[in-house]
Amino acid sequence: QEASSNVLVAVGQRFINKVMEEVLTKFQPGILPHYYVMQTFANLSVSNVFGMVPFLNSILGTMLPMLGMAKQDHMKSVFCSALQHFSESIQEYLANLDKAPD
Repeated sequence: QEASSNVLVAVGQRFINKVMEEVLTKFQPGILPHYYVMQTFANLSVSNVFGMVPFLNSILGTMLPMLGMAKQDHMKSVFCSALQHFSESIQEYLANLDKAPD
């Protein structure tokens, strides 16, 4: 699963829309996502800042209501890690707005 996540991150550096289209099907409101779905989002946000930031609004809109569902430590950890990476990518995006494609 980790290897699959890493492949998606590598492919997402070039084809972010296709990767996000597929991964978002595994990220439904009200259903706790798999650990590696969150890990993939977190790693994508760091590896492809300008491709990922436009997706963060919908990701966070789905993710924030389910934070209370994360009861196991590994899920709490991956949610925290994802929020950290999302925050870092937003900061980088805002610091380099002149390079932003949108």
